[in-house]
Amino acid sequence: MTKSLVGYGPIRQTRVGVSSSRGFDSESLGYHVGQTLGYGGERVYGRLDVDYDNKGGKFDSKGNRISPDVNQTDQQDTESLSVNGSLGVELTDSQRLDLAVTYYKDEQNTDYGPDYGDGLAVLFGAKPSLKAIDGANVENEPYTEKSSVNLSYSDDDFVGSGSSLNLTGYYRDEKGRFYPSGKTAGTQASEVWQANGLTDTATLKKLASAATFVTQSEADIEVMGLRAAMQTETEVAGKKTLLSYGADFERENSEQTYYGQDLNTFLASNGLTAQTNGLTYNGGPDTTIDKWGAFVNADMDITDKWHTSAGVRYQKLKSETDTFTPIYEQLLEEYFNSPAISGISAAYGIDYQAGDVEKGSTDHDKTLFNLGTSYQITPNDQVFANFSQGFTTADIQRALRDVRAGFVVNSDNVQPITTNNYEFGWQGKHGDTAARLSGFYNESDKVVRFTDDYTVEVVDTDERIYGVEGSLSHDISDKWQVGGSVAYTRGQYDKDGDWLELDAVRLTPLKGTAFAQYQFDEGSNIRLQALAIGGDDKAFKDQQKDPDASALPVTGYMTLDVLGQVKMPVGRVDYGVYNLLNKDYLTVYHQTTYGDLNRLPASGTTYGLSYTVDY
Repeated sequence: MTKSLVGYGPIRQTRVGVSSSRGFDSESLGYHVGQTLGYGGERVYGRLDVDYDNKGGKFDSKGNRISPDVNQTDQQDTESLSVNGSLGVELTDSQRLDLAVTYYKDEQNTDYGPDYGDGLAVLFGAKPSLKAIDGANVENEPYTEKSSVNLSYSDDDFVGSGSSLNLTGYYRDEKGRFYPSGKTAGTQASEVWQANGLTDTATLKKLASAATFVTQSEADIEVMGLRAAMQTETEVAGKKTLLSYGADFERENSEQTYYGQDLNTFLASNGLTAQTNGLTYNGGPDTTIDKWGAFVNADMDITDKWHTSAGVRYQKLKSETDTFTPIYEQLLEEYFNSPAISGISAAYGIDYQAGDVEKGSTDHDKTLFNLGTSYQITPNDQVFANFSQGFTTADIQRALRDVRAGFVVNSDNVQPITTNNYEFGWQGKHGDTAARLSGFYNESDKVVRFTDDYTVEVVDTDERIYGVEGSLSHDISDKWQVGGSVAYTRGQYDKDGDWLELDAVRLTPLKGTAFAQYQFDEGSNIRLQALAIGGDDKAFKDQQKDPDASALPVTGYMTLDVLGQVKMPVGRVDYGVYNLLNKDYLTVYHQTTYGDLNRLPASGTTYGLSYTVDY
């Protein structure tokens, strides 16, 4: 809710909608209902939005139900509730207090699971069918829950000085439970067997296959922070200058836990039934990250055409991690001490005891600079250039999840990532045509990547990312508008002196969009839009030189959507036909991440229809 709604009066809106797959299969049907109530008074204004969604299953272009995404969980068969509220008060003519509160909760309730094959064969290298199998029974279904509170105070004439003050405090909490999935410690188990004298390949393979576990992950991230900023108009070298300065603090607490599932039950059902077995595993250490910052920035009009800005920021990052047992240490201890393996372990003198990573802390700081300028070369054309620096840490908890016992958490071993970002370009509008063309170049001193077994590591080596983006729109008439965009990005990282290509997990391949829209006299419209992704195998070929790399080739694809709005005597109808041509394809994510069980097809043609009325 913004100050612009002061005096607006009553606000009421009702929304209903339905969605379906191409074949109108009953399992694909979803629906949505929503209601908005608000009021904009002379001094007080507020708004409440409540939306409920019930999503059905997804079906591919052949009409087959798509298997659940067991790696990151999907939105099939979920119910969700979203609540957004805001309240504002004009305390005086210059002072304002605003409160915003949000809540979101979704939970999956599905009868379908993935096809692991007989005896969970997919976990041991068999090719998955990718079929969705009826009969799933998951004791604790996946869910997502998010809540946030934001309270801000602003004064446009702080103590009568003409300066403006803004104070903001915020809090948010995000929780989530993922789909149960099989996990194998076979590689790590083989290393231990070999270290203790077992070299027979067939025996190693058989014993490694027994190192199978089923877990379900839950995560909780809590963030709270404060920001204070002032803006003051002054003069520097005779030029009007807007000075902005302030400080901020943010604390993030995160924890992740894996809950063990009964393996015999999972095996007997070929992965369809998941029941907890009472065991828990660390998903990395409980972590607290504090971020302190202070900044000052100046914006100046050097001439009526030339604008420039410059600033400096001091950033401090501190983290504390609790003692934890790495997950593979826990799994290996359970494996070597299991009844089926313990006798063989004893014969080879293996008495595996899981080790810990002791609690630790890091402390880093850096002074960062930014500089930007723009020049109005004609009344319709502007060129710009910007430089900025970034300073952050990788997801510490996620990165530490895969370390081995004895790892020492300190400022030397867990280092931040520093980036330099450069941008330059042109934008303009000539008659009925608007366009923008920009280029960028970013460099950093670390690489965050998935390895070939999908653990995460932060590699201390240089990285560079660069590219070009362009957009164009043109009003053919007062009814027709066309346009599009293109983005091309490349990047490399330094591997022993060679620059190797970054893969599509990090960078989006060549991407293009296009649209044509027609506006009817009575306010209705229809829009045809296209999305094209280019194929790319550069990183896959290049990273053959890196044995720890996990790059995969990308196959390009193009999809078409039709969207529109019909103005009714009361309210409006919105409609959409997505993947209009029923294209059979895999998104970049499903082509390049995790293993074969993640090569899931995208949805075929999907329909959406909604009705909205304001009153």
